[in-house]
Amino acid sequence: MSTTEIVSEVKIIPHTVSDVYGFFSDFRKIAKVFEMAAENPKIQEQIEAQAKKKVNFKDHIEHWEATEDNCTFVIKGFGEAGLQFVEKEENKVLKLTGYGRSPFEFYIWIQLIEKDAYDTRIRLTVHAELNAMMKMMLKKKLEKGIDQLAEGLTQIPYSALQNIE
Repeated sequence: MSTTEIVSEVKIIPHTVSDVYGFFSDFRKIAKVFEMAAENPKIQEQIEAQAKKKVNFKDHIEHWEATEDNCTFVIKGFGEAGLQFVEKEENKVLKLTGYGRSPFEFYIWIQLIEKDAYDTRIRLTVHAELNAMMKMMLKKKLEKGIDQLAEGLTQIPYSALQNIE
């Protein structure tokens, strides 16, 4: 096995670094968004309007359970997955790893840089322990997926989600 590193493009999020960090640093806030969107079509519409695209959580993720520092969920068509924080540096970086079932060891770094008040730069880095066969099968998909995820994170209405309890 060897470590495979996949780095996303740097993306721009038009929100303050504290809003972005505040949302991502607590899995309960992310869970609450899933719950609210699933229970209330108006909230789903608001999220989609602010994100300027259709975002249907129910079609992809279900059974989300969370504490501040870890979460588990089911990805339709994939199975159970989980994440946990291993390091947090306020308004700069969040480091996560797998929690619960995972077919391989991995780490995800969410790096944040505040360029201006409403100009936060984000870059995602994945370090995954993959054998040669898995690397051959997954590397291109992971590269594409990490860039799509980074782009998707630019569409979240962070400031509107800060007061979620």
